[in-house]
Parts: sequence; structure tokens; C-alpha cells
Amino acid sequence: MPVLAPRHAIAAVYVGLFFGIGVYMPFFPVWLQARGFDASWIAFALAVPMAARLFTMPLGGLIADRSGRPRATLMLYALATALCFAGVALAPSTATMLIALALATCFWQPSLPVIDAYAVSRRKLGQLDYGRVRLWGSLSFIGGNMAGGLLLGLLPGDAVIWFIVAGALVTAGASALLEEAPLAPRGARAEKASVTAILAIGIAAAALVQGSHGVLYAFASVHWRALGYSDAVIGLLWAVGVLAEVLLFRVGTRTTARLGPERLLMLGGLAGVLRFGAMALEPPLPLLAGLQMLHGLTFGCTYLGTVELVARHAPAGRQAGTQALASWATAIVMTGTILLSGPLWTLFGAGAFYTSALMALAGAGLAFAAWMRPQPQSAASGG
Repeated sequence: MPVLAPRHAIAAVYVGLFFGIGVYMPFFPVWLQARGFDASWIAFALAVPMAARLFTMPLGGLIADRSGRPRATLMLYALATALCFAGVALAPSTATMLIALALATCFWQPSLPVIDAYAVSRRKLGQLDYGRVRLWGSLSFIGGNMAGGLLLGLLPGDAVIWFIVAGALVTAGASALLEEAPLAPRGARAEKASVTAILAIGIAAAALVQGSHGVLYAFASVHWRALGYSDAVIGLLWAVGVLAEVLLFRVGTRTTARLGPERLLMLGGLAGVLRFGAMALEPPLPLLAGLQMLHGLTFGCTYLGTVELVARHAPAGRQAGTQALASWATAIVMTGTILLSGPLWTLFGAGAFYTSALMALAGAGLAFAAWMRPQPQSAASGG
């Protein structure tokens, strides 16, 4: 008999995982800047762990599929993440810090596709509503934003890293409460060509739309601080975006069933064209807050669309591996975007967001192509 109902245990894993991400995303670039990194070095430092996960992301999902032990896999990944981030804080040199950061990402990032695949498998058993469980991760992300904005200025500089370590330890403890069960039985793998094409095109579309956030993730906080906004305002700007994401996840199952994964990906891409095109114009704070609300579409719709695309079209017994493959594709695009964002930001400043808008447009086009292909029959439904 599990200590917590599956939906509560899974929600707790998302809470621990996304609290650390909520601190890392807006405030790790600021931490790097405080250590004397310029724009190019910040972009390089952020790209190093992304490059490292290119080699480990597919392996992370494959291990969970092959072992049939997602609970143990998540616990191991979370504990290793905490240990490696402690190494980031205590590293005696820049090179050592970058190595520790790369190792941390090798364990941290694969955790998300594993818990997503696990949650979808519990959804199929009727144990939970995926969107309403996943929204707790987004709320925790907001908590990380707010904690960073309100507390980091009052604490020693390395508090950013120790907040991330704390989130990883919560993830490990919450993972221990999961029921250990294979994600899905391994069965026949013969798939129609149209199914494979839809999956490949959809994953490429999702990678472009999610990758279009690279400039935002690398330089938004640095830019907003340069404009005179306080850490508290920066944290609120990030939180506003994720609040919109939470509202979407609250109705995610109905939205996904109504639109389907391909149209969700299209909507995310088109919203990205609007959001990043407007951000290139350096809007005033009230309009900027409104544009941040579009995160519910640019990230949220794309995320739900990707998870549902894999749930409908992944081969039996390969759910975690295919989710990891989708994350891997995003990592490839995101790594390239962040590496380019440093020189682009140096040359064009906020005009670098036009690159993001073009990527989002390309992703929307691919999603449209996937939507136009013949749709196979599927028993899957909901987000």
C-alpha cells in the first residue's frame, strides 16, 4: 500500500524538480554574471550542460524503460543532481564548476521525461488527471522564482545553488513514495509509416518552439536587471508567465482532447512569433508582463502537445525513451540557440529576440505539416 495516492506522490516529485528549475532559470545567469562572466561566457556556461545532456538524455529514458524501475531511477538521478550541484557551489575554479554543472545536468534533465512518462502511464490506468498533477510543478516553479527574487538578495551569493540542491533532495524523497512499476509492457513494435512521420515531424516542431525560448532563458534576467528592474520584479515577471502555464494545465486534459497535439504545437509556435517579436522592441513593464502571460501558450501548449504526441504515437514499452528523445531534440536546438545567443546579444541586444520569433514560426509550420498528415486511430486521450 503506497504512503500517498499516485497523484499526490507524482505531484510531489514535480514540486521538487521544478522548484530547482524555477531558481536556476532566472537566477543562475545572474549568479554567473556576479562571478564576472560576460555575455559570451554566460551563454557558453549555459550551453555546456545542455551539450552534455545531448549524450545522456536518450540514455536516461532508456534506463527507465529497460530497468522497469522508474522510482529507483528517479531517486538515483535526484541524489546525483544534488551532489553535483553541491560541487558547482564548492568548485575551486571555473573549469571545475563547468564540469560539475555538466554532470549535474546529465542527471537532472532526464528526470523530467521519466516522470512525465510515469505520470502518463498512471493516467492511462485512470489514477490521475495529467494536467492537474503537472500544474503543481509549474506552481513550484513560481515558488522558485519568488524565493529567488525575495530571498537571494538577503543571502550569500551561493544560495542560488543551495536552493537547487534543496529541490533535488525533495525530488529524491518524493520519488521514494512512488509505486515501483514498469511504465508499459513491451509489445509489438510495428508502426505505420504515417505514425512515424507524425511523431518525427511533431518532435521537430516542438524542438523549434521550445528552442525559441533560448534567448529568453539566457538573457532576459540580465537584460531586465540592466533596465533597472529589481530581483523581486524579475522574479514576478517569470512567475506571471508560469501562472498562465498553470491555468492552462488546470484545463489541460480538456484542451488536449479538443485540439490534439499537433494543433497545440501550432498554437505554441504562433504565440511565440507574437511574444518574441514584441520583446525585440523592448516594451515597457506593463506590456512586458502581458507578453510574459503568453508563456502559457509558447511553453505550456508546446509541452502538453509534446507529451500527448508521444503518448499517442510512441511504440509500446518505449514511452520514457521516446519522451527522452523529444527532450533530446529540444536540447539540441536549445543548445545551439543559447550558444548563438551570446554573439547575437552582443551585436543586437534585444533584437536577438527576432531570431526566437523566426524559430517559433518554423516550428508552427512543421506542426501544421504534421496536422495535415492522415491521423491514425488511437485510444489515447487527454493531456
